[in-house]
Amino acid sequence: MAMTSKERIDAVLNHQKPDRTPFALVDGGAWIAMNENMSYQDLYSLEDGGASKIVEYTNEIETDIVSAVSGVFTACLNAFGCPINLTRIGSPVDTGAAFEDPEEEIPLLDKSTIREKLLANDFVQKMLNQCRNVKKLVGDQKYLIGDIAGPFTMAAVMVGTEDFVVMLLDDPDLCWQLMDFTTAVSAEMFHLLHENGCDIALPAEPVGSGSMISPDMFEEFTVPALKKLREELSEYKYFFTHVYGESVSRVPGLIKAGTMAFSGDYLVDLDEALTMADGKLVMMGNMNPAGVIASGTPEETYNEACERIQQAAGRGLILATGCDLAATAPMENVKMVIKACKEMG
Repeated sequence: MAMTSKERIDAVLNHQKPDRTPFALVDGGAWIAMNENMSYQDLYSLEDGGASKIVEYTNEIETDIVSAVSGVFTACLNAFGCPINLTRIGSPVDTGAAFEDPEEEIPLLDKSTIREKLLANDFVQKMLNQCRNVKKLVGDQKYLIGDIAGPFTMAAVMVGTEDFVVMLLDDPDLCWQLMDFTTAVSAEMFHLLHENGCDIALPAEPVGSGSMISPDMFEEFTVPALKKLREELSEYKYFFTHVYGESVSRVPGLIKAGTMAFSGDYLVDLDEALTMADGKLVMMGNMNPAGVIASGTPEETYNEACERIQQAAGRGLILATGCDLAATAPMENVKMVIKACKEMG
C-alpha cells in the first residue's frame, strides 16, 4: 500500500523502510521564480507571497516535502542592518554585511529586541506570509521545511565572510559573542516560521563547508552553535542541516549537534557519508543541481537519480538536489528524479 508523503518521510527518519525513496528540493525558489519570469521581490510581493506558485510546481514534480520559504535564507538579516537585493530574475538573494566596525558594534547587539525587529521588518513579514499561505494550501498532506541560515553562516554574513574567517583566528571571543546573537536570531526566525505552519527546521551552513573551514574549526565553532539552536527548537519534530562542499567529515559533528538529516551537495560521497552515519542520521541529497539536471538529458538525469538510490542501498536517503535547484533546469529533467524514486522502489 502506498504511503503518504508524511508517512514516507517519517519512515526514513525513523530508519524504517518506506514504500519508495522520498524526493525533496532543498529550496527550488530560484527555479520557480525563473520559470515565472519573476524576481524574488516579485514573487514575495504577490498577495499570497507566491505560495500558490510554490505548491503548483512542487505538486507537478511530486516532492514529498514543500519549502515554507523560498530562496531567501539570509534575507531576515535585513532586520539587523544587512542590505538585501532581491531584484535579479533567476539569481540568489544578495545579502550584504551589517557592520562598519565589528569590534565596536558587536558588543552593542541586543538579544532582547530580536523578535521585535524581525516582526517590524517588511521582508520578514513577506516570508511569514508565504509560509502561512503555503501551509493553507498544503494542509496536512506534506511537511513544510524552513531553510534559514544557521548561526555560523549568519555571523559570517553580518561581518562579511572573508573578514569573519580572519576573525575566527584573530579574535575567537568576538566571534562567540556574535554567534550568541545569531543563534538567537536563527532560533527566533524558526520560531516564527513554526507559528506560521513550518514543520521541519533546516539551518543552512554554507560557511561551515569543508571547502571553507577545517574540520577542527567546524567542531569548535559550528557544532556547538547548531547544538544550542537544536535545543532552542523543541517545538520542531525534525531538525535537518545543510552543509555545502566536500563535507563528509562533518557527519560526526552533525550527529553530535542533533541533526536528523544531513543535506549535502554533490561533492559529498554518499556511500561514505552513510557509512560514517551508521544509522544515526539520514542523507538528503545529493544530485548535482548544476550538472545533468540543469544541462543534461532526461535520460541522464534519470540515470543519476537511480545511481544515488543504488548507492544509498536502503540506508536512509531523501533524494534531493545537492543545494538549490538550478534556475534553468528543464521541467522534464526534474520530473525524472521522481520517476527514478518510483521505479527504483
